[in-house]
Amino acid sequence: MHEYLRHLESVDFAGAPRVLDVEEDREVLTYLDGEVAVDPAWQPGRGHRLPDHARRDEALIAAGRLISELHQASRGFHPMHTDYRFHPCPPRPGQIISHGDLGPWNTVYRQGLPAAFIDFDSAGPVDPVDELAAAAWNFVPLAPGRLLQEAGFDPLPDLPARLRLFVDAYGLPDRRAILPALQRSILPAVERVTARPLSPAETADSLEYLARELRWLHTVVPVLERAL
Repeated sequence: MHEYLRHLESVDFAGAPRVLDVEEDREVLTYLDGEVAVDPAWQPGRGHRLPDHARRDEALIAAGRLISELHQASRGFHPMHTDYRFHPCPPRPGQIISHGDLGPWNTVYRQGLPAAFIDFDSAGPVDPVDELAAAAWNFVPLAPGRLLQEAGFDPLPDLPARLRLFVDAYGLPDRRAILPALQRSILPAVERVTARPLSPAETADSLEYLARELRWLHTVVPVLERAL
């Protein structure tokens, strides 16, 4: 992870912390000023509460652009150390090393817009469109109406239009490539659940939540496809 962060610094990507030192068992990183849209009350099956600024279209567009900048900055990185937390292996052709857990809770907002990402401990090899899809679940966010209400949306947003805004801001050449990636992007989340120190009941709740997301996605794909 530190090797990756040092690469991002070397290519002047401003949207990530800098590695300063390691003091015994503590890493020292630069502080990124701003606000992080984290909901301390979130749990699987509940909408992640977002502040007003994080729900605006302008913030969604800025998130797509920042992810695009991160991916561009990552393309020239050839790691020497590949013992990542998840998927400890070198990137395959077409993959890059990237953040691995992009969402509002790992995003620093300044003046209401995403400016940087934090918590790179899930970094590892990813397909860029799969990571974009995983981020779309969280930033759009893609969720049924009840969860969107719990996230603070009132009235409910036009999800197909927001997904199109997001992928256009990223600059995805083929918008519809995001659709199969939305399904694929759930699989790493399953791996993270099984790797966490959860009780059997907590693991079951998390896996059932992900299964509900996939079933819901199946019902809305035709509408998303028409919008893209």
